[in-house]
Amino acid sequence: MDQPVYGATWAGYDAVVAAPSGARAARFTGITGDWVAPAADCNAGDPAQSSVWIGLGGALATAAVYGPLQVGTDSDCSRGRPRYFAWYEAYPEPLQVVRLSISPGDSLAATVSLDAAGRPTMTLDDETTHRHFTKLLRDVRVKPLATDSAEWIVEGPPRREPMLTDFGSVTFTDATATQADGAASHTGPVDDPAWGYTEPDVLGFDQSGVHQSAVERSAAPGPLDATGEGFTVSFGAGATGLQAQ
Repeated sequence: MDQPVYGATWAGYDAVVAAPSGARAARFTGITGDWVAPAADCNAGDPAQSSVWIGLGGALATAAVYGPLQVGTDSDCSRGRPRYFAWYEAYPEPLQVVRLSISPGDSLAATVSLDAAGRPTMTLDDETTHRHFTKLLRDVRVKPLATDSAEWIVEGPPRREPMLTDFGSVTFTDATATQADGAASHTGPVDDPAWGYTEPDVLGFDQSGVHQSAVERSAAPGPLDATGEGFTVSFGAGATGLQAQ
C-alpha cells in the first residue's frame, strides 16, 4: 500500500488496474460497496455537502469519454436542515438524482458494472426500506481508459462554500472490484495484490499534515480491516494508521 494521497475533496480508497497482459487491455468491469447513510449534523446552520459513493474511472486523468461512473448518496445541509438523496453520474453527463428515498441509518448496497459492450449499469439497494434502484445506461459506451481505477469515497464540495458536512463516520463493507483481462476476470478486495496498486485518500491535508483543503473541514479513512473489504472514513480525522504496508 502506498502513502496517503492528500487532496481537496476525497476521503477513502482507490485501486488502480494492473498492467495489461501483452496486447490485451485490462480494466475494471465492476465494483461493489455497502454503507449506512450517515446523518448530517446541521446545527451550525451553514450550507454543507458530503457524498458517499463507489465508482469506476475517477482516480486517473484520461481523455476517455465517460468516466468516472458513480452511484451514491448525499447527506447535505441547506438552511440549517438536513437533506438526503441518492444519485448516479456518468461524467461528463450531469449528475442524476434518483427516486429512492434515503434516511440516515439506512443500510445501502451499491454496484457499478459493465456489460460486454461497455454499457454501465448502476444499482443501489436500500436494505432497510427494501427499495431498489437500477439503471442501464444504454447510450453510454465506456472505453477501457475510463475504467482503469475503482473508488470507495466520501467526497466533499469542490469549493470552500458549502463546507464539508459533519457526517460523523461512514463504514464501507463488501468493498470489492472486478478486473477483466481479455476473457479472464478476477474479483478481489480493495487491497488485492492483483491490482496495480491501492492507496488511501485524505481530504484536507498535505503530506506535512498542514490543512490545505478547498473546503473548510477535513476527513480521512482508517486502515483496511483484515478482509481488505472494509474501512471507516471519519469526519475531522487526520491520516493516522495509514503508513505503507
